[in-house]
Amino acid sequence: MTAPRVSVLLAVHDGAPWVKDAVASVLAQTLADLELVVVDDGSADATPALLAGIADRRLRVERRPRAGLTRALNLALGLARAPIVARLDADDVALPERLARQVAFLDAHPEIGVLGSAAREVNGDGREVRVVRPPEDDAALRRALIRRNPMVHSTVTMRRLAVEGVGGYDARFAVAQDYDLWMRLAAVTRLANLPDALVVRRLLPGRVSVARDADRLRAEARARWRAVRAGAYPPWCLVFVARPLLALAVPGPWRRALRRSRG
Repeated sequence: MTAPRVSVLLAVHDGAPWVKDAVASVLAQTLADLELVVVDDGSADATPALLAGIADRRLRVERRPRAGLTRALNLALGLARAPIVARLDADDVALPERLARQVAFLDAHPEIGVLGSAAREVNGDGREVRVVRPPEDDAALRRALIRRNPMVHSTVTMRRLAVEGVGGYDARFAVAQDYDLWMRLAAVTRLANLPDALVVRRLLPGRVSVARDADRLRAEARARWRAVRAGAYPPWCLVFVARPLLALAVPGPWRRALRRSRG
């Protein structure tokens, strides 16, 4: 069987309200030579039935007991057949030209191994909240990376060999697994973002980044420490390792209010 051009990795747990829209947005891409690898991570709602009702040979569904997002993504990565892998969260939507534009950019820039984009963020009612515009070039992304996560996970398209070469997602990171992956990929390839919003992100109350804020801060500190220890950043950057740990001293409601005000 000929490998597709792109493998899209999607992990879902109890995503019945949104997963059908996410899947449809992938299967409607202008770049049709793709496969969509969905790992159903122990859903107990209507997700399995919804996925079973989609008749498209490009859709591959693997159902497994609940084990968490990181392990589900690694399973999807192991099942992927294409040389380029793309991510999409189960509650997000890819705009029709997303994959065509990102693959064309990667073809024209072989030095780039990780490519994201800007993203539109909407609330649960579909009202646009803002447009996230991350840094675009490799140098700016590296400067930002030690301070924060400058890539929108759901927009990212990557070279599979690069991801596999650094060991994929680290299963020890239940959250911020993408941030840790960018840190390790930055040691072996260059990063970039396209300026246009190619994905619509739904800001739902149960998103992991909100529900497990303290875990995220600890994971970010760990990823930064590993990067400094590996020599990717100078020792003075330990101040950025300490920052999320200091934030843990602030009560959770205050942290969330501060994040909303910055947004």
